[in-house]
Amino acid sequence: MDGGVANAGNTMICPDCRAENIEGVEVCEGCGADLSNLKLPSAASELEDQLLHARLGEVAAQDALNVAPGDPVALAVHFMRDKGVECVLVQDEDGNIVGILTERDILLKAAGSKQDLMAMAVKEIMSPDPVMLREGDTLAVAMHKMSVGGFRHIPFVSGDGTTLLVSIEDVFRHVAEFIPRD
Repeated sequence: MDGGVANAGNTMICPDCRAENIEGVEVCEGCGADLSNLKLPSAASELEDQLLHARLGEVAAQDALNVAPGDPVALAVHFMRDKGVECVLVQDEDGNIVGILTERDILLKAAGSKQDLMAMAVKEIMSPDPVMLREGDTLAVAMHKMSVGGFRHIPFVSGDGTTLLVSIEDVFRHVAEFIPRD
């Protein structure tokens, strides 16, 4: 089994159950998986070190704007334009994030249609169940999730419970100084 992920504070994430384990243990405390043969990634450059060890909490992310599933798409568009953001999170009445509405969703699912954006509910065109990360997840994890999922924004929960949005641009801005210039 290959692919354990090193984590800050000398811990390791189990590739099977994602439980944190003390680096070097042979069996996962969460699921009992064999961790003895894991190949831990090591950084060959400052850029790789940043990607492997910098956390989402270190990136200049923005507070997420929220709309309700039943809100009109026109309201979400107004919020996005007014605040200069490319997406909003869709939050139900219990405070759970149930979707994300992006410019792309609006362009591909609503723009050009003869429907009135005031009559169309956000839930009709949002992307449901967005991938959510945590403040302690690495930039490499965020970039991987964005790449595999084909999206440019990913929400994460900060230590105080606030939901923030990080974009691929935010990640690149954070690591730009570590990109070799030769």
